[in-house]
Amino acid sequence: MKYELILFIIMLTLSAVCCSWDPYDILGLKRGASTQDIRKAYKQYAKEWHPDKNKNKNAEAKFVEVNKAYELLSDPMRRKLYDQKGVVDDSLNKNSHNQNTYDGFGDGPSFFSQHGGFRFQFKMSEMTIFHQHSITLRGYENQIFPQSQNQPYLVLVYSEWCLMCLHMLPMWQRLLEDLNPIGINLATVHYDQEMELAHKLGGRRGELPHIVLVMDSKISFYKDDEFSTVKVIEFIRSRFSRSLITVISDQTADQFLDGWKDNKIRVLLFGKLELVRLRYLTLAFKYRSHASLGYVQLNLEATQALSEKFDIPSKLDSLLLFHEDRGRPAARLSMADLPYSTLKDVIEANKYLQLPRLSSQKMLDSLCPPESSNVRRRLCAILVTDDRDEDEEAREQLRQFTRQFKFSRDRITFSYVFREKQTEFLRALEDGKFPTETNSHVVIVWRQDIRRLSYSWLSQPFVPGADNWNSSIEHLHRSLTKIMGTSQPLAHQTIMKELVDEYAQGLFGRITARIVSAAEVLGDRVTRQEVLAVGSVIGTVLFIAAVGYVMTYLVRLEEETIQRKNKGVSKTPRPATTELKLHELRSETYNGMIRLLKPGCRTVVLLLDNQSMDVLIPKFHKAVWPYRKNKSLLFGWMNIDRGLQWYSRLLNLALKNVEEDEGPDITLDANLVKSKNCVGTVISLNGHRRYFCIYHARYPECLSDSGGKRMQNLARRLTKSSYTIHDTSGAFMGFDSSLEDSENSDVEKGDSGKPLDDEEPLIMNGLGPDTQRLSADFALDGLSNWLDRLFEGTTQRYYINYWPDFGNF
Repeated sequence: MKYELILFIIMLTLSAVCCSWDPYDILGLKRGASTQDIRKAYKQYAKEWHPDKNKNKNAEAKFVEVNKAYELLSDPMRRKLYDQKGVVDDSLNKNSHNQNTYDGFGDGPSFFSQHGGFRFQFKMSEMTIFHQHSITLRGYENQIFPQSQNQPYLVLVYSEWCLMCLHMLPMWQRLLEDLNPIGINLATVHYDQEMELAHKLGGRRGELPHIVLVMDSKISFYKDDEFSTVKVIEFIRSRFSRSLITVISDQTADQFLDGWKDNKIRVLLFGKLELVRLRYLTLAFKYRSHASLGYVQLNLEATQALSEKFDIPSKLDSLLLFHEDRGRPAARLSMADLPYSTLKDVIEANKYLQLPRLSSQKMLDSLCPPESSNVRRRLCAILVTDDRDEDEEAREQLRQFTRQFKFSRDRITFSYVFREKQTEFLRALEDGKFPTETNSHVVIVWRQDIRRLSYSWLSQPFVPGADNWNSSIEHLHRSLTKIMGTSQPLAHQTIMKELVDEYAQGLFGRITARIVSAAEVLGDRVTRQEVLAVGSVIGTVLFIAAVGYVMTYLVRLEEETIQRKNKGVSKTPRPATTELKLHELRSETYNGMIRLLKPGCRTVVLLLDNQSMDVLIPKFHKAVWPYRKNKSLLFGWMNIDRGLQWYSRLLNLALKNVEEDEGPDITLDANLVKSKNCVGTVISLNGHRRYFCIYHARYPECLSDSGGKRMQNLARRLTKSSYTIHDTSGAFMGFDSSLEDSENSDVEKGDSGKPLDDEEPLIMNGLGPDTQRLSADFALDGLSNWLDRLFEGTTQRYYINYWPDFGNF
């Protein structure tokens, strides 16, 4: 009860003291204003009371109050506390909702919470230095992360119950004293109070304390197991790019100082140490968009001439700042130890060239900021030229003009722009009757706000050369004096187009930068154990792949060896186990393929001619492919033009074995058998048992008819000059009825695709190649079914007494 009473008295006292300060009144708002109204009012008052724009002596104090009011009203928790209790102290708000509750009583236990109930929490007084620099997630996202583009932040994630964090207190105190003065800010994150932010920074409870460096919107992790001031500073130094500062010698000095055409000033730093100071690196990082820094080590033979040229003291650190003139520094400074704040002030006051180029919208906003007040308007004289060496004389003439006439930079700034690189911006100014008779012209611009601007083109072009020097200078001076001496608006108004960033990275550069950034993030976030685990998995996969490749290679070698051995065996062709070979039936292979076959073996032969060979062989090969591993089968083909007489004798031998009651005797003469009618025929020959079976898609085979009729009809068909698919005058191997009578028979026939007319020939002697090709395509369509029946033993067998000779006909 005592603690509650004390807290209540403190809140009443603070409310009474702060009641006179009203954030709503400062921003000109009423209670209940929306977030959008608060933001709009803040922008308006911040622009009005900014010390750089408002010369009133109370402007800075007023600007601070505006920011303070906006910070309170933009935070929902603080605004609610102010609206209900009038509390404006941010520390009370923090203590009211943080888990680590101090409740304004200093060191000691806390026994109550704002939500009631009891809890025991303890604040360790040694952690005060950490608490003083503690940040929240909102502060990190709104301030630290955006500001890391120009200023590095070293962040420590800690916990009150972390013993190692206690040991780090002296080191952190030294880091604060050493790094804050040289442009590196330090901040802390309480793990228990800001767990989301701690996880975002890579902090884990079992890995505290955890140190990260936030720089250029990137997070880098400190991975060293040893926490020391030297190690942390080395870690920070390693995060800076090596290209930030160029090492300069006598030979490279002129080239470095002449590089100002990239629109950056040149800064030479002279020092006695071989290692570039960390403060110089942070300075170069902060002003990398405005200045290029070079470092010259004193007391070296390679830099002696440069030091003598500019009269640099050998025992002091020095700074030389150059604009366009490499022989005359625009600023110089020599001290035993150059402070970071002094270096920053010198560069800040001279960070633009004497005649800078408008190379981006950011540059335009810095040189020609918007100013709505006509009394305080700030003019910008822009010289429009081409990016050519010939126009450099006009730009140099304008630089001499700025040296001769000391116009106040608060009233007018001088710059130039390349016509071909900022076409959109200049096109918006064409309504002012842009003069085109010469290349160099001067336009006076007054930016009334972010988008609108007023402008006037000078009537006389800015022509270089000795003859035109006095005329151009006099006209420019007279025009500027007249415009600045009156508050009248300029001649024309327009909506400004945003300037193109001339130094923006291209697509390839952005992709490369993203890849490099992703690699750096992975390098920082992946631990040694994770790398070993991933490496182990990748190594295992590669090992398995290598073993598989070696085994495949050995198997292929073995197959090639077997094939080479098979090629060197006897003339009797034998089918390979892994591939299918088709052998040609001729006089040299006749004995091996038919007469000398072992019992149980058969040879399947396709009859073809030269015209149908290319079509029939692939189809035959595909049909018999499933039987390639059967060692009792041999597959081949025979050119019917070469073996027609042997085939005629084979059929005659089969006719002689037909019984007399099955039909009249028919004798086939080789001259009567038409070779074209035999194309597409497949015969299966059993050499040991001396019988054969015949397949042809155009002669359907029916089991219900006798073998004699089949053989007789075969003889009639082979001597006919032509036949059709629906011819009912006879059927293959004795089937002499129409196709409608074959419902119960097992018939193999080709699929012609579509029914043909009765008079359409399939194969005829003397037909053209198109018709022959159509017939060849049709020939083997039913072969697969016939092969199934062949190996089932249901096809008709034709026995002979002996195998006829196969002579060289």
